[in-house]
Amino acid sequence: MFFLRFCTAIIGLVMLAPFLAYPGLDNTVVPTARDSDVLNGKTFLELNSADRLGLITGIQSQNIVLSSVQKTGQTTSYATGDAANSDKGVASPYTRFTNNGNGTITDNLTGLIWLQNANVAGARTWADALTDVANLNRDGTMNGTSAGDTSSGGRHQTDWRLPNRNELASLTDSSNNNPALPAGYSSFFSGVQSDSYWSSDTLKGGVAYAWIANMSDHGIMDTAHKTETCYVWPVRAGKE
Repeated sequence: MFFLRFCTAIIGLVMLAPFLAYPGLDNTVVPTARDSDVLNGKTFLELNSADRLGLITGIQSQNIVLSSVQKTGQTTSYATGDAANSDKGVASPYTRFTNNGNGTITDNLTGLIWLQNANVAGARTWADALTDVANLNRDGTMNGTSAGDTSSGGRHQTDWRLPNRNELASLTDSSNNNPALPAGYSSFFSGVQSDSYWSSDTLKGGVAYAWIANMSDHGIMDTAHKTETCYVWPVRAGKE
């Protein structure tokens, strides 16, 4: 029994050796790290956002993993604990959008890349919207009109998609209306409609309906029958 325990201990030390040898490594669980530890750049052994064991070097007070959920834009508080009172979420970057000069716009808050022209195809049914995005990936057009994307070395990208409802909602700003987009959007996007835009999400329990973002009603998320017509705003993720 003693020999078995001894062997187990030796194996454990061998497995930990690469971590123990790492200079400045602190095996304390991240939430219990002191502010001074994190500010001084100590490295901690912890599960990362992909639930894989790895090393995380802190550069700020305890908030090792920042929320990527943005503030709602509400600035007037109507009750203790509401959005304006709690002031939680990520503030919009000073420069919210970047014009990539190739028919695409990067949202610096989420990293998503949107088609610059928000109304290439016009108002479409949900099925037509999916077809439009497929055509965009195939030949750079939507409903027979060039989408203006030249971001792949002068050609169009091939990984555009209809945004899911969370991605679509991330583009809106509920403090604005007609359209419900962040201030200054018109310096970056063209063709934005104060109307509804399709998401790729189908309503659970109502497969004849899909989720939409209503840009004429402070960006509220709603549903529309898939045979109705809404606008199409393709998105892709990744760096140019």
